Amino acid sequence: MKEKKLMRILITVLLVGLSVSVLSGCKGKTQTTQKGGTGIRKYQGTVLHMISEQQTPTEALEKQLGAFKAETGIEVIMEMGPFDNVVQKITLAMQSGSDEYDIIATPYQFLGNLVVNKYIQPLEPLMNNRELSIIPEYNEADLIKGMWDASGKWKDQIYGVSANSCIMHFAYRKDLFDNVREQEAFKAQYGYDLKVPLDWNTYRDIAEFFTRKAGATLAGERLTHDFFGVSMSGKRHDATTCEWLNYAWSFGGGIFDDRGNIIIGNAKNVAALEYYNNLKKFASPGVPNNTWDEQTTEMQQGIAAMAIIFNDCLPALEDPDESKVVGKMGYGAVPIGEKPAAHYGAWSYFIPTKSKNPEAAWVFLQWFNTPKIQKALALDGAFPNLISTYTDPDLNDLPYWEATMEAYKISTTRPRIPEWNSMNEELMLQISNVIAGQSTPAAALAAAQREYERLLAGQLPVTYQ
Repeated sequence: MKEKKLMRILITVLLVGLSVSVLSGCKGKTQTTQKGGTGIRKYQGTVLHMISEQQTPTEALEKQLGAFKAETGIEVIMEMGPFDNVVQKITLAMQSGSDEYDIIATPYQFLGNLVVNKYIQPLEPLMNNRELSIIPEYNEADLIKGMWDASGKWKDQIYGVSANSCIMHFAYRKDLFDNVREQEAFKAQYGYDLKVPLDWNTYRDIAEFFTRKAGATLAGERLTHDFFGVSMSGKRHDATTCEWLNYAWSFGGGIFDDRGNIIIGNAKNVAALEYYNNLKKFASPGVPNNTWDEQTTEMQQGIAAMAIIFNDCLPALEDPDESKVVGKMGYGAVPIGEKPAAHYGAWSYFIPTKSKNPEAAWVFLQWFNTPKIQKALALDGAFPNLISTYTDPDLNDLPYWEATMEAYKISTTRPRIPEWNSMNEELMLQISNVIAGQSTPAAALAAAQREYERLLAGQLPVTYQ
């Protein structure tokens, strides 16, 4: 696939120093009741209905909604739920022409499909309406352009803004890597020092090394449960394709080549899937049913040594109320094969075409992207969209912050074309079949290649991804 170095603009800015659920609540059919205020309270009395996945950044935003109402008089009712439920509800609402939602949050991969089907409206008419510029702290130039383009821009038109700029990291048990007994045992077994893996061969060795049965010793203590070298996803789910694509890109494969031709069935992708499938022997038996939620839980419970996981899962590992590994974790870059890769997986906020309150919704999106709110969200586990927030020294002490910055330098995106939803479903199926032992990597990706060619018949090479 064609790599898109989304964060080069951010890194350039930093270098040159420029400033520039279970558902949370049942939503009824509340109608718009605009009372006609002035200035920042122009839309006071309006009720916005919003839906997003229940995840740390969304929960952080929900805590700020009272402040938004206090400032603007606009109430936001946030509906949250698991990934699959939210995507299904949004899909049904859009397909039925419902005016149920004023703001929807979806992964950016749905952008092309949403635009082509006219489910969401372009933001430029709202952005260019000076009467809607009522949030004084909002500065469009402060938004990181690479993030904004990937999350909301389709064929030179802006349709959304980044909701959660998540990217995949390497997370590991630093306390185990630093343990002298484990270091000595590793070197005796493999002939080199135990260290943060920079390549996939080392990653595999470490996964094998830390996989132990109950009763064995780990860091000088006898295990009361099985311990696994790695946590990974394998369910027929978006989490599995998201994780595996890191391996595919790193191995030199991907979805499309630089000319827009389909390469999902090529030898490099097959090698990446063979590696991924072989890695499961060092993971929990639950891999065929694992998504990022189960991975997060495995890491929180201290039963796995490593994972390749989105950074919006990392605050949960540092939550003293939920995690047994607070202060024990280290964070770094995804290991490198032929080239570096880090899967950029942002969610985006869009205003549906059928929204009853698009103006007030745009006021909310401006407020969401102000330095005060973005900083508050970052301190509560979200990942911001603003240059000024990423350079705020108050955030440097977050244990995963440096790794996030480094990952953005090598970020890679999955396709956003309208057909990607169907392509992704096929890839989920084929990878999960391999993990479940129902297919070989070569056969699975050959089937995906055929299906992709059918889905994109007459459109190859793909010129806009």
